[in-house]
Amino acid sequence: MFPHLSPAFLAYIAPAQERSQIWRTILGLALVFALFLLTTLSLGIGTAFLGEYIQPGLGQNLMREVEEGRTIFATVASLALIATMIPALWLVLRFLHKRSLHTLLGPTGNINWRLWRGAASIILALAAIDATTTFFAAELIQQMPLARWLTWLVPALILLFLQTTAEELVFRGYLQQQLAARFKSRWIWWLLPSVLFGLAHFNPTLFGGNAWIVVAITTLTGLILADVTARFGSLSPAMGLHFANNLVVMLFMNSPGQLSGMSFYLYDIDLQSPQLKTAMLISLASMLFGYGIFMLIMRRRRL
Repeated sequence: MFPHLSPAFLAYIAPAQERSQIWRTILGLALVFALFLLTTLSLGIGTAFLGEYIQPGLGQNLMREVEEGRTIFATVASLALIATMIPALWLVLRFLHKRSLHTLLGPTGNINWRLWRGAASIILALAAIDATTTFFAAELIQQMPLARWLTWLVPALILLFLQTTAEELVFRGYLQQQLAARFKSRWIWWLLPSVLFGLAHFNPTLFGGNAWIVVAITTLTGLILADVTARFGSLSPAMGLHFANNLVVMLFMNSPGQLSGMSFYLYDIDLQSPQLKTAMLISLASMLFGYGIFMLIMRRRRL
């Protein structure tokens, strides 16, 4: 799992070559997150004021609900907010780099749905096997009736696609492209975006002593996603892997906490207990296995 500057990857990073100065990349990344935070703050204040106008105390309750992330409303709001990084990135690319958002997807400027489906289907197949054993071995709590869960399924899938796409566009698209166009060393364009991706998931309030374990495992996941992006010269397989992984975690079986409001089942687990380390290592092993199978299938198909 050591990617290199292959012809496919060189074609992928070509649009970033002209304006790959490091100051542009740093400024661009800072602007994306500044715009994201500004949007989050504006919507948060607006929601709070509107809630208080409708009913005293409602605004504070809504803000607390989103912060805890344990309800459908909170999960929808969080996923939608992450998706706002897409227009922020569009603005940065348009005015700072003079190129299109589509250049982050690959040389064709479009999603390669064959690669996307191939990556996603393998993760989902492994998740189905894992879910079967987990259903009988672990203590699961049904969070909501099936009818209610199905009502929210289509909006959830759309939001999940936007959320995972936004994260891939920022970390494996923009950041990896910009760094690879500037530096030849894989330890910069492969490792650095993955470390930043891991650090973005640092939450000691939620995970306690497990916070750095979460960062480490998320970083390793980022390395896998960055690797498939480099090998195929396309963001599509990373998007598929990321979507399928989050689909299983957020919509089917999740641990109680942030972004758990739309999950059908919840694990009976304390996020600050040693049990979480085991659960996350199993999840990582499943991702690694799926990654290996995907690479093997694609190699046999000469893709």
